[in-house]
Amino acid sequence: MMELPVAWANYLSIGGFAFLGVLVWLIPRRVIFTDATDSAPWRDIRWWATGLIALQLLLYATFT
Repeated sequence: MMELPVAWANYLSIGGFAFLGVLVWLIPRRVIFTDATDSAPWRDIRWWATGLIALQLLLYATFT
């Protein structure tokens, strides 16, 4: 493990965030809006999570 380049940590992080991005979209829409007063698109937490994950991917890709 000590012989691997540090860049591999960035690649693993990118892969982990990409995996989380896929997992977020596996949550059914009905589960997200169970107790919501309305189903406005801005309330869909999957979009917010995707935006944050995209930001993280951009940061890791920039500093790889």
